Amino acid sequence: MRTGTIGVMANERRYPFAPRSNRLLAAGQYWAIPLSNGRFGCGRVMAVPAFGEKDRVGVVIGLMDWVGDEPPTSDRIAGHQILEQAKSRFDAITRTGGEVLGNRPLELDDLVPIRYDGVHIGAVARVWGSLVIRDLAEQYFTP
Repeated sequence: MRTGTIGVMANERRYPFAPRSNRLLAAGQYWAIPLSNGRFGCGRVMAVPAFGEKDRVGVVIGLMDWVGDEPPTSDRIAGHQILEQAKSRFDAITRTGGEVLGNRPLELDDLVPIRYDGVHIGAVARVWGSLVIRDLAEQYFTP
């Protein structure tokens, strides 16, 4: 196997990172959503891509039922569920929290991404703008 210059496997993801497309995103990754009250919500990557095989911007994201005084970690979000999820763009991460902090496999918490009826005329899908997940977190977690 090839390794990078500092001994990390070339295909191993290093955290944190700010995505510039959906190319390095994977189901299970999570990021902090800073809230107006100084606490943090947690966004989760549920599936990639969101808008078809050649899609380089779309991702299915979810808002977790977790809130904390510190940013999320794999241990902190263990056992928590998804409140809502929808298709969005990768910049929902960079515009609401900035960086992917790590990855906790969805299977560990029995989380399942929503399934859509494909990408075709007449298909129905829930789609969020880049800031919707932050707005939802504010509604759920701030008084």
